[in-house]
Amino acid sequence: MSRGCLVGTTLLGSATLASMCAAALAGALGTPTPLPQASTVADIPASYHAAYQAAARRWELGVDGWSYLAGIGKVESNHGRGDAPGVRSGQNAHGCCAGPMQIDNGRGSGAGTWGAFRVDGDADGMTNIYDEDDAASTAARYLRANGAPVDWRRALFAYNHANWYVERVTREAAAYRVAASSPVTTAVPRVNGEWLAPLPGFPGERCDSRIIADVSYLAGAYGVRVTDCFGGQPHNLSGEHPLGLATDIVPVDGNWNRTERLAGDFGWSRACARAGCPTRGPFRVLLYNGYPGHGDPSHTSRPHLHLSWEHGPATAFSAAPWVRTLLNAGAAR
Repeated sequence: MSRGCLVGTTLLGSATLASMCAAALAGALGTPTPLPQASTVADIPASYHAAYQAAARRWELGVDGWSYLAGIGKVESNHGRGDAPGVRSGQNAHGCCAGPMQIDNGRGSGAGTWGAFRVDGDADGMTNIYDEDDAASTAARYLRANGAPVDWRRALFAYNHANWYVERVTREAAAYRVAASSPVTTAVPRVNGEWLAPLPGFPGERCDSRIIADVSYLAGAYGVRVTDCFGGQPHNLSGEHPLGLATDIVPVDGNWNRTERLAGDFGWSRACARAGCPTRGPFRVLLYNGYPGHGDPSHTSRPHLHLSWEHGPATAFSAAPWVRTLLNAGAAR
């Protein structure tokens, strides 16, 4: 931490921590793989963004939890890019802390907060204070133990006993939430007038080339396969399938928890299901359990999850002028 290292104290009892650990281990099973190396929100590297998201989910920090972890990561090390001592090796200038989240490790002994709260965030069998997944998950566990997400100010003050620090992290977190809600738009890339491209790994499927990176990431990270992307009837001709901007998705192994986790991670919930959970993340709609004709086998005779990407006005079988994407696929903005 910048000053006054993260200390190994907790406002919760050992029984509560034990139950949190059990829940965390259960939640870690099948955790999606990190995003490819492309920035997803403002200046956050993709691997760090994925680490913050996964840690917030694992320790149940709520929908805004990732942004507070990102705020800490920004202040402490610029998401691991800082060149100060202790970010990538050794100890910081105060001798207390290390890693991208600047966690107290007993002046390098491995004790302190790191010793009490460390987490194997990427399930590789090791804990490394300089690894973004392990550091983010350890920080998330500590914040949870000290009041988050019910009282973020209290949790942040426990992380670093300074009011200026609480204010700065809170501002950074708010800025990241604004950035996350802003469209990432890509212009129409044309090759001989064509805007569609084959979807790797799914013979015969084509999508708008601007969402290929998104679809490939989601398929690999969540263990799902695409059964349809570009196409006309029986799809609604005023929808996104005729634009190549919609996918129908099923689990590769019949485990529908995969599709529900994917949908939930990007804003779907039972509360908004009937309306299609509009404008969540880069998606115009997420059609799943609760929306007619979509969902797992217990909800429809044609089970699948439907994702539609937000886009500019376009007629069927043409390229939209812009598309909101999860990843920057390298097209002109």
